[in-house]
Amino acid sequence: MSPVLASALTLAFGFALSGLAASAFEAATARRASFRLLRAPDVLAVVAVPLVTIAAPYMMARNLAALRRERRSTVLGVAAGTVLAGLWSLALGSAALQALGV
Repeated sequence: MSPVLASALTLAFGFALSGLAASAFEAATARRASFRLLRAPDVLAVVAVPLVTIAAPYMMARNLAALRRERRSTVLGVAAGTVLAGLWSLALGSAALQALGV
């Protein structure tokens, strides 16, 4: 497999894992997964750290799309956020594949 294809599949796997984590949290708690969970005063704050670590690329992409739709962000800001979410997703996918032994 070529390195470019392997990187693209790793990126896609990381983003899918991110979306799965956010959707599972939303289904289990009926609350929207967001970065504000880190400021929760109860036991949810303890669960929020690993959740936000895993679900961050999905939440960033969702927030970037909403900001751009409302025209509250520039194209350059959205591009920088997309690159950051992509790199985070690539790292997440790589770590998950290593944990699975693939």
